[in-house]
This record gives sequence, C-alpha cells and structure tokens, in this order.
Amino acid sequence: MSLQHSAGRRSAPGDLKGKETPRLFTKPLRKLTPKTSLGFDVIRFASVILGLELFPWQKWLLIHALELNKDGTYRFRKLCILVGRQNGKTTLLTVLCLYWLYVDSGAFPEHVKPRDFLILGTAQDLDTAQEAWDRTNAYCDPDPENEAGIPTLQSKTLKPVLGNGKTSIRLKSGAKYRVKAANRKGGRGKSAARVLMDELREQQNFDAWSSVTKTMNAIFNSQLWGISNAGDAKSVVLRHLRDIALESVNEWDKYVETGIQSVEEYANKNDLTLGLFEWSAPDGCKKDDPEAIAQANPSLGYTIEWETILSDLKTDPEFVFRTEVLCQWVTAAVFTYIDPLAWASQCDLESEIAPNSPVVIGVDTSADRSMTYVSVAGFREDGNRHVETVAQRAGMMWAPEAIKKIADKAGTTDVAVQAKGTPAIEFIEPLEKLGLNVIQVGGSELGSSAGQFKDHVEAGTVFHRSQPVLDMAISGGVTKTLGNMQVWDRIGSLVDVASVISANYALYGLDVHKEPATVSAYVAMGEEDNPDWW
Repeated sequence: MSLQHSAGRRSAPGDLKGKETPRLFTKPLRKLTPKTSLGFDVIRFASVILGLELFPWQKWLLIHALELNKDGTYRFRKLCILVGRQNGKTTLLTVLCLYWLYVDSGAFPEHVKPRDFLILGTAQDLDTAQEAWDRTNAYCDPDPENEAGIPTLQSKTLKPVLGNGKTSIRLKSGAKYRVKAANRKGGRGKSAARVLMDELREQQNFDAWSSVTKTMNAIFNSQLWGISNAGDAKSVVLRHLRDIALESVNEWDKYVETGIQSVEEYANKNDLTLGLFEWSAPDGCKKDDPEAIAQANPSLGYTIEWETILSDLKTDPEFVFRTEVLCQWVTAAVFTYIDPLAWASQCDLESEIAPNSPVVIGVDTSADRSMTYVSVAGFREDGNRHVETVAQRAGMMWAPEAIKKIADKAGTTDVAVQAKGTPAIEFIEPLEKLGLNVIQVGGSELGSSAGQFKDHVEAGTVFHRSQPVLDMAISGGVTKTLGNMQVWDRIGSLVDVASVISANYALYGLDVHKEPATVSAYVAMGEEDNPDWW
C-alpha cells in the first residue's frame, strides 16, 4: 500500500527539488548512524514492511529526530517541526505511529510494558487528529475485508474501537494508539509514551499543552512530536516552543560551532532534549523566489507540482502565501493599533512606580470570559508613566477579591473598568461593595482612552517591562470604529487584547483622576524599603 508517489509530476524551473535539509535545526550530538539513531530502522520498516519509499526530507527528519542517547533512549523529549502545508507530514506520522506500535512499544519492557504503551494523537479538532489515525488503521485493521492491510501487522492487531471519544487501535500486546481533541480535558487520563500534536499553530492557549505534556511525565523514554506550518499572532504555544528551541540552536552555534566549547562541555551545562526542525523560507525573501519556495516545501518535485505553487502565488493574499506555502510567521494580516516597534522602544526592565505615586488599577476580561487581567498604572520618579499587568487567571470569579488585595497593598482604592458592552461590567458592583472607587470608562471615553494610550506610547511617556502578556496583545491588537472613535476590538483582534485594555484603563484613570506626586530631590535611591507589592 503506497501513500505517496512522484510519477508524472512537472518539475520546478531547472528541475528544482525541495530541500532535504531544514533551514533551521538542532544539531546532533554525534555522528548519526544506525547505532546512534533509530531513524534508520524506521526507514527500513517503511520500505520492507509497508512497501513505502519515503522522501529524502522525511528520511532526514527521522534520522535526526530519533537520535539516541548512549543508553538507547531518545535524546529528544519534545520536538517542534515546521514545514509548509501538504508536504507529506501525515504520511510521516503514519509510518512513525506504526513503528512505535509494532516495534518500539517493546523496546524497554523492564520500564514500560507493551500493555502500558499508549500513543496519544491530538489536534485542535478530532477530525484533524484522526487523519493520521485513519491512515495507520488502514495498514493494520484485521477486518477480512481490509484488502489494503499488511498481513504481518493485521495478525498482531485487535478490532479497533470506534467513536464515543475512545477511538483507538489496539494490539494483542496491549499497545494502543488513541486520538482525542486537544483541549483542556482531552489529554487527561492514562499516561502516554508517545504524543503527536498536529497543527500545533492552532493552540491559542496552554490548556491543551499543559494537559497533554503532563501525561508523559511518568513514562520512561517518552517523546512528543509537535508538527505544524508557521503560526500567526494567536499561535502562542507554537511561538513559545519555537522561541525556546531557536534560542538553543543559536547558543549551540555561538559556543560549539565556533569551538569555544566542546560538545561535551556544552551538553553538561544545557538542556538538549528539545529539538527544532524547520523547513521555511528565509526572512525577507521575495515571495516568488524559487529557492525560498523549495526550502519551505521539501516535497516540491515529488508530490507538489510547481504549477500548484504558481497558482497559489497568484491567488493567495501575501500573508496567506507566506504562512501556508513559505512557512513564514506573519503576526498580523492587518495594521495593529499600536506599532509594536514603538511599544518595544518603551521597554525599561528597571521601570517601576515611584513609592509616593498614586496608583490606579485596571481590569478587563476576554470576550469569551476565558481570562481576566489586572494591571496597574502609576508615575515613575521621572514623572513618566509605568504600566504593568500584575495578575491574570482563567475565568472571572477570582478577580474582585484579588483586586481588593492588590489595592490594599498598593495603597489605592481606584479601579478602572469599562462601563458597558463587556463581561467586565460584572465586576463593578462587587468591587464597590468591597469599598473600592470604580472609575467607569464608557461612551466617548472608550475612544479617548485608547487614543491617549497610543499617544503616550508614541510620545515616549509610558514605560513597561516587556511582559509577554502585554507584548503579545500589542502585536495583534486592532481597533474598530464606534461612531467617530477608534475603540479596542476584542473580537476582531488577532490575539486576546484584554490585558492591554486593562493597562489602558489603568493609565486612563491615572491621567484623568490623578496628579503626579512631587518627588523630593533629596530622597536617595534605595533609601526606603519598597519591595514589589504585587
């Protein structure tokens, strides 16, 4: 049974083929051979058992991703793999799952018995997660009518379980491959030896990631594959994982590739269990550059036709083409309300509210009520403003009491919140009952507060400490027209902007209702004990 072929394909200019080697990748610790990588065995399994010849890039990835430690365990615990759409990742995952089930599940019986070996496949929805499962099941379903199956595998397999959230392939040895939607509850349950997170770019919060990754902690030699094309401003999990892995790649190049440290010296001081393998076009390339296209599409000239690329190039909006085909990050398809570069220029890691400054608290909640953010604003010693998010948690019930505690520690009673049209209006009454002075931001103030926040950023009169929760909101936050005003758009923004709205309202309350305190020129820095009150 063959899942891919290359016959009859028209080639790219000059018979250009997709690149076998990714543009960005984590370097191996040693020369990769059949003794130091299980990838060679997987490739042989695909050829001999499945009758499938993998593409060069798929072979390369298996060899590098399945690098072994000296004790035979996997070097990588988590893998972040990025590649352009429709390049054959489902085929790759199918081969990998079959190998894990029928070969690898019995590799360390003294640590993990086959009956305890579980592969968990997840994605943002069950249909996506089930694509690789369906392909895998086609090879091994013991149903006599399954003519496409492999007898060697079928003879070792029980009838699959279908539906009711328990869809799974079951081996007679007890090993299983189960699929679930990636959500807060989807990954909870039995410990998983292997995890596949498909379309990782669609994970817009860490609920599913936290749930799924914790299933691996109690299993010996566990491994997670997160695979996707490039993300956008909402892809917080993929961005976080990629940023950490890319920093490690750069550190390796800085110290090991230059000879400053040996591999052994570097390995003794750094975590080497996260791998990055990214087939993507280089930053700043022209979107029609054939070499850039080939770098992001390793199956070009095999299953992907050059004419298909040209059609997409002609019909796709540029941000779509760069994300889907060139595997490049496009953080916004629209202009953000506040320039992220201007915001970044106002970062001051030492910025803080002066001890004798008035403080105003701001609070806002996501449009879907999923997260609530609490921020503060105050004056610095130099008279400029400082904003900071000091609390964030899921839901809303926790916020009033938490805000009261923050207010008491800050020596303030002022809390700014939107007056209408947002879930946060539900805070007004309980905050007032707690004795706090609620500054209700409504009507024309919605536009003027947003405008003044932008003015402060552009004028360089507000500072922050570069918190990811605020930086991300700025990077994808847009406004909408309300009358003749621009107001924050919670629904239309590429990210959750409730965090920056809470900071915005805190700053607005400070500007409208407070005056900067007079700072004595004779107060020496560090004279007073003023630890962070949040």
